[in-house]
Amino acid sequence: MNKKITAIVIVLVVALLGFLGYRAFISPKGVEGGKEVTINIIVEKEGIDETFKYNTDHEFLIELLEEKQEELDISFEEFDFGKMVTGMMGYEVDPTSEYFHIYINGEDAMTGVGEIPLNNEDIYTFELKNF
Repeated sequence: MNKKITAIVIVLVVALLGFLGYRAFISPKGVEGGKEVTINIIVEKEGIDETFKYNTDHEFLIELLEEKQEELDISFEEFDFGKMVTGMMGYEVDPTSEYFHIYINGEDAMTGVGEIPLNNEDIYTFELKNF
């Protein structure tokens, strides 16, 4: 019985250390201080191609998007892995065939909006794509 309890405790400790290690060493870090960033929104089939420039102290893209939610007419959906952008500029995606793809300075984003750090003069593009 003691071996089972010890094994369970060890597994829980290893899982906790793995989570903390990810947060401390692997996950993207926010950049403190003021920065100017650009957000582009492209929904080609609706003729939407809008650009917004913002001065912000936020560290992550999700924080800026939530602050400017009304101006960008943005909607989110919460999933187990975080928030996903489901609508922009009044256009709501068809979840069976489309999504907003995110580019950072023309390169594919490797994480979702909740983990993308804001950097001075970066350009964040949201483009409607089919899958």
